[in-house]
Amino acid sequence: MGVRSAAVFASVGVLALLWLARVPTLPKGNYAPSPAADWSKAVDDPKERLILNWRGNFAFPSAKPGTWIQRRIEDRFNVSLKPVFLDGGAYKNRLPLMYAGGNVPDVNWDGDPLQLRRNIREGYVTEIPYDLIRRYAPTYMRTLNGIGKEAWLYSRFEGKNYGLPTFSANGVFSFPSVWRGDWLREAGIAKVPETLDEMHEAFLAFRKRGPTSYGMCPATDWPVAFVDIFVAFDALPQDFVVRDGKVVWGGILPEAKQALTLLRKWYAEGLIDPDFSSASAVSSSEGNPLERKFRNGATGYYYAWANYGDFDPKVPGSRLSTMRQSLGAKVDLQPGKPLVGPDGKRRARVWGGAAHVLWFGPDAARHPEKIVRVLRMLETFATDRDAYLESRIGKRGEHWEWSPERGVYLLPPYDEAGVGKRDLLDTGIEGAFGYFSPSSLSLSETRSLLPAGADRFRETYANPAWGIANAIGKSDVAPSAGRYLEDLRQFQTTTYVGIIRGDLPLDSFDGFTKEWLARGGQTLTDEANAARADAERVYAAVGAAP
Repeated sequence: MGVRSAAVFASVGVLALLWLARVPTLPKGNYAPSPAADWSKAVDDPKERLILNWRGNFAFPSAKPGTWIQRRIEDRFNVSLKPVFLDGGAYKNRLPLMYAGGNVPDVNWDGDPLQLRRNIREGYVTEIPYDLIRRYAPTYMRTLNGIGKEAWLYSRFEGKNYGLPTFSANGVFSFPSVWRGDWLREAGIAKVPETLDEMHEAFLAFRKRGPTSYGMCPATDWPVAFVDIFVAFDALPQDFVVRDGKVVWGGILPEAKQALTLLRKWYAEGLIDPDFSSASAVSSSEGNPLERKFRNGATGYYYAWANYGDFDPKVPGSRLSTMRQSLGAKVDLQPGKPLVGPDGKRRARVWGGAAHVLWFGPDAARHPEKIVRVLRMLETFATDRDAYLESRIGKRGEHWEWSPERGVYLLPPYDEAGVGKRDLLDTGIEGAFGYFSPSSLSLSETRSLLPAGADRFRETYANPAWGIANAIGKSDVAPSAGRYLEDLRQFQTTTYVGIIRGDLPLDSFDGFTKEWLARGGQTLTDEANAARADAERVYAAVGAAP
């Protein structure tokens, strides 16, 4: 469970930046007034049927109104739901025009702070007091505080709260790496590599298989390409991290230069597929082109979005099953732990439990009982596991089933590619991509639904104790991120690729760090430190532990 959710999660930042490029920008400080609700009128009569126009996330572009999940929620909460389904392209192109034309749904989902902040500036978003959330969704609020309190920074703008943050319980887990176990055995390597030196030895052996065989090609696009190598040096190259009590950008630290030095050496030795610098990880009808390098047998190592079920040949559609179908029964896949770095410590990048933001439009401000009803819905999902499961995967026995071997799985025909999505079915119940229930349950609530062995697998290969997340949740919490962040990321990517390929001297990293700060990076760093300081006030206001 959770692989599709993780892949969608990773694509949010890319789509956010594309979306922002389409929206007109108001002059700085010249904001349209946000809709104001009269909370004294926020009295919700459960007997009154409310209409809720609902624009959820873009994970279900082929869905149609009237699904079983929609009807069940309507009956349970006495609402009439009017869902708005968008794919990534419509999210980028159509949504800004829809909003500008005055068609802002009651309930809206935004993946990142940049998107929400732009909508606030355009006057689309209703301010929501913390006390209102505490009153009508206290369990939801406590669970959020325990799993992803940083998400309160996502909904915060100029000292006010503009939405209901969401959370993802499985965000504390990293992803195991995937190794071709048959390649390792053929090379006489008895165990899966756990250190950089052992990885190097394996890659040298893989290269001897032939001119088109490589050790690795990052199976994800920047900004997280090669993060498995960088984090071994205690560097998160595209995240803010804490050093000596201060927030700094991980991509300009000396540890990042150490990782680049190693990658440069490996590239010169022919261990890294040269397509890493030009291929895109954005999925197409044929799948992720970088992942295909591994699936087609060109590389012997893979790091991105793998989980317990991927290594089970009995699970239809697992990574192992799929590769055996195309490459033969000899294929063996083995999970790998995060690498032990030069300092002897094992680390892994994690997303963290903070996810996204659900926010309310102008009509909901005029009818605050709609907001109260939604809060009550999410409180129910946080306290009633059966209601939550119905909102995510439908009816047991009709849409899904459970077994010790497979955990939660979809029944035919919903298990066919794309069919389940049309009915809003999402087996990633530990993630944050349900359409009407955009947060997860706690891990204690989902543990009994996992396949047998999944807990042990996580403890062995994705232990949360190894995890390092962005110091402020997401880098675009910084107010000036819309002005500087994408340019800085592109600048960093170009520099990193040049250094790894040998097109730029290694010492160019020093000039890069200075220019990164000068072209807006220092401003973002200052704002990130201010956000971290502000977080203490926010956590106190919402009752979260500091």
